Amino acid sequence: MREELGGDGDQMDWVILHLSSMARDMCTEVRIEAFNALAKIQRVSEGVLLQSLSKKIIKTNTGSASSIKGKKLPPKLSFRCAAGIFAQGVQDEFNQVRTVACKTLGALAKLSNQYAQKALDLLMDMMNDDTEAVRRQTLQTLFDMSTYGCLSMQEKHMHMFLGILMDANVVVRNAARKILGQVNLPKLRMFKSALDGLIAGLEKNLEDQDIYGVLFSIGKNHGSFSAKIAKHLAKEVFLHC
Repeated sequence: MREELGGDGDQMDWVILHLSSMARDMCTEVRIEAFNALAKIQRVSEGVLLQSLSKKIIKTNTGSASSIKGKKLPPKLSFRCAAGIFAQGVQDEFNQVRTVACKTLGALAKLSNQYAQKALDLLMDMMNDDTEAVRRQTLQTLFDMSTYGCLSMQEKHMHMFLGILMDANVVVRNAARKILGQVNLPKLRMFKSALDGLIAGLEKNLEDQDIYGVLFSIGKNHGSFSAKIAKHLAKEVFLHC
């Protein structure tokens, strides 16, 4: 039975640093178990979370590289242990490690919006992975994040994401559309791009009838954008009458 790791925040920071050190182990099985354990974390300082995404040591108000809130860390245990473990994990030579690292990225995204936004960069890179299982896990992770409400699509990722809507694999296309039906699109031009991408997908793959439902969901979730486009179309119709 899966157990979730909660408890005192400082104590959990220490636990994460220990697990981060294990995520660099030479043994593949140890790395996999370390990332699995990290996915169960329920409380942690945002500084430690953000450090896990960056190989560069970042200064936080949680503590220095050798202490947490003034408490000296044991030898061989510092913020450096967490530095870039996910950047390393998603590039691991073994796809099993990459897959579980991807899943854990999504699990921890619930704990910090800032972390979720930065993790999106790594996840979008994973869509280029050579292994289909990794790409499908990436889409599942993005879908989970959108379900939790912690995924807001960034404009710089739209081109790549819309390309996934044209993927030759129907399972991949379906997964991408599910995400698009839930994700927040903060800009009108992103909203328009999503609509254009879905319509282009329907023209290319007429059998993908679920696109109609996704179009409805996007319109419903972005009411103000839908109203602007409707007003623009109404004006165009009026001018041509």
